[in-house]
Amino acid sequence: MSGLLLAGDVYIDRLTDTGVSTGLVGPINVTQLALQTPSEKVQRPSKRKSTYGQTLDTVTLPQPTTINMVIDDQPADLLAMAMLGDVEQINQGSGNVSLADVTLKAGNKWTKLPHGNLADSGLALYESDGTTPIAAPAFEVNYALGMIRTTPGGAQDTGSDVSAKITYDYSAIAGTRIKAGTRSQIRMKIFMDGTNLANGLPCKLEVPEAAIAPTEAVDLFSSTYVSTTLAGDVKLVDGETAPYYFDQETA
Repeated sequence: MSGLLLAGDVYIDRLTDTGVSTGLVGPINVTQLALQTPSEKVQRPSKRKSTYGQTLDTVTLPQPTTINMVIDDQPADLLAMAMLGDVEQINQGSGNVSLADVTLKAGNKWTKLPHGNLADSGLALYESDGTTPIAAPAFEVNYALGMIRTTPGGAQDTGSDVSAKITYDYSAIAGTRIKAGTRSQIRMKIFMDGTNLANGLPCKLEVPEAAIAPTEAVDLFSSTYVSTTLAGDVKLVDGETAPYYFDQETA
């Protein structure tokens, strides 16, 4: 006999709304994976004088199996689950803008340009006639986000909106975007390839389907590594004989 102390590689397959696999993500660092099948006790108490309060019959009824996971790996596919969203690709090509109209807001407020990832060189600002340049010290640019404003106390800080024209180059952007808050729950399949450290023997877990949702906010400014807590119900899938399977192998 031996105890159970697991180390394991977990893989998650996010399912579509119709239950179709989208491919396994992993191995994932999971710091908690708890499965529970709670029960409810139904009793028939005695109301007789001599046995009042005693149990005449009792039945324990199983309740839906629940799952609770904590994940501290945060690739886009997993972070999208925590944000109840979907992942799409970002693909902004490079290009340039020439003498486009732009309004610099009063009070040194930022104006968002149509593009981000602006090139450091080649940006020029002109008065509304499109020919009279506005000197660089009169405005500030956030090149990453693509924002511009008048410099506080500068030549264009007039207390009113400033109509201008702008020319700039922008570089390509590639990556992923999470369209967050678009789902009410996430359907997933879970596999674990594990080892019982107490005896060195392999263990495997399969959860054919779970419907989960985050139970805690995603703290993007956490002082520690961001973790995702997911919880929900394990479904008994048609054709399966149990909500989940845990194998302890002997070799």
